Amino acid sequence: MLNLFRIWMAVISALLGVQIFLAGYGAIAVGAPAEAYELHIMNGRLIALLSLVSIPLAALARAGGKPVALASIAFGLVILQSVIALVSVDGTVVGQLIFGLHAVNGLLIMAVAGRAGGAAKRIRADRGAPQPAEA
Repeated sequence: MLNLFRIWMAVISALLGVQIFLAGYGAIAVGAPAEAYELHIMNGRLIALLSLVSIPLAALARAGGKPVALASIAFGLVILQSVIALVSVDGTVVGQLIFGLHAVNGLLIMAVAGRAGGAAKRIRADRGAPQPAEA
């Protein structure tokens, strides 16, 4: 189960990489912004769903509190992405500054998802490691 969680987080990390591409695609696409960012928004919803599922998956893996906490933080940051997008007001300097946090928060999500997968990998390696002999 721990290996499944690690792979799950790797899939989320890959989707986050695709998300960056889709943001760039939306920025240079021709047409209405709603249409240009449609794929970015759809992928973001998929990331939110997978991030939500990662929390009970980490708990079922019985890996301890760190992977569960990291999965929860990643999900919280994904929700924050939507809040940032809703709060920022197009055409204003303050709105653009707030929306700039959208990109920074996206990088934080990638870092946390990567750490969660890395934590699962380390825990799995520790469980498989031979125990030192007692004297």
